[in-house]
Amino acid sequence: MPEVSEVSHVCALLRRNVLGCQLSKVNLKNDPLLFPVLKGSKDPDEELFRLRSKLENKVIKSVGRHGKYFWLRLRDNESSESTVLLMHFGMTGMIKLRNVKSHLIFMENGGDSVILKELKEEKIKKEVGNQDDKPPSGDGVKREAQSTVDSQVKEEEITPEKEEEWPPRFSKFELELTRGTDKIDFSFTDPRRLGRVRLLEGPEIQTDKQLMDQDPLVQLGPDYSKSPTPVETKDQFTSGDPDPSPHGRPRLDLEQFSKLVLSKRTPIKSLLLDQRFFAGVGNWMGDEILYHAKIYPNEVLGAKIEPESSTGGVHPKIADLYNALIYVCEYSVLVEGDVRRFPANWLMMYRWGKRRKSAPKLKTAEGYQVDHITVGGRTACYVPDIQRPIAAHARAEFSNTSPEGTPSKKRKRV
Repeated sequence: MPEVSEVSHVCALLRRNVLGCQLSKVNLKNDPLLFPVLKGSKDPDEELFRLRSKLENKVIKSVGRHGKYFWLRLRDNESSESTVLLMHFGMTGMIKLRNVKSHLIFMENGGDSVILKELKEEKIKKEVGNQDDKPPSGDGVKREAQSTVDSQVKEEEITPEKEEEWPPRFSKFELELTRGTDKIDFSFTDPRRLGRVRLLEGPEIQTDKQLMDQDPLVQLGPDYSKSPTPVETKDQFTSGDPDPSPHGRPRLDLEQFSKLVLSKRTPIKSLLLDQRFFAGVGNWMGDEILYHAKIYPNEVLGAKIEPESSTGGVHPKIADLYNALIYVCEYSVLVEGDVRRFPANWLMMYRWGKRRKSAPKLKTAEGYQVDHITVGGRTACYVPDIQRPIAAHARAEFSNTSPEGTPSKKRKRV
């Protein structure tokens, strides 16, 4: 499922390409799963016609996001009020702009192998490039590595693309966008039909802060990729976070976060995936956060840590979790979900090969073995040597554990 980092990239793609465009043509399919307004309608075709008429000739004024939701704010010259096209990708949804490249690669279907190969070749290129005193026999290796990388760059950046199939496979609705003489084709694709698209209108959604008070956005918790203070969106945008404003729903501070986490009696991985508290965090991001915080995914922290009212401050493990949450969310959005730009010590690149029978045991870049467990019905990836379960406790006090997970004799507070 696209998470906050992937959604932010789509919003960035839209900000760079479609602001100021007019919806000249609108092609909507009669799909009550994608368009909830059609569900239960006595005349879905008539409802679809009304929806189409409300979209046609509107101009895209802004792009917004919160968690896994994103929206286009639309307006025409005849009305002072705007309407909002609110979208959610579900499990497999995505936006495609014809002949506009996206760096996103989906890791589940072998994308991780492609990226790891690219990174390995890039590493070889750098290592060989630094060996200026390499003997002649090594120059052949250098030329071979350079040739491999150069051919990839040439193929990616110079070779004209083959004619792109349009509309793309699994397209659920298309827009023809125009701006002067320029034309951009837009498609919402969704193989599994779990995405959702809604058109919201009326005086109560005229600002993004007001929009956040409407269903389904009102049910979401904070988006931890966003600064807690209001951020003014710049007119000129090139890359990074396309919408850094929290829209009136700032992330919790450390003390508030600690109270929330310790009040729950649920495994921490499941809690992180709960959109009512952590909008935008999905399966891979939840694993990454816990990896950096060195917390076992099935840990129930509220049963192991004394509330700060009893201990006189926020527990260090809670602070680690809070900092990891912000770090992973902010950084992944900053690079627009481009896994090629993720730090080498992240878990994300090494968590995808569980179902490959012939694949060797997965290991991180540092050589730690990766394992999987099921938490709340979802697969969780973790590193046992780093993310050990808390073995015993006396509320605020923990026992040290040996690498095998057995309690040691020495005890200390952590």
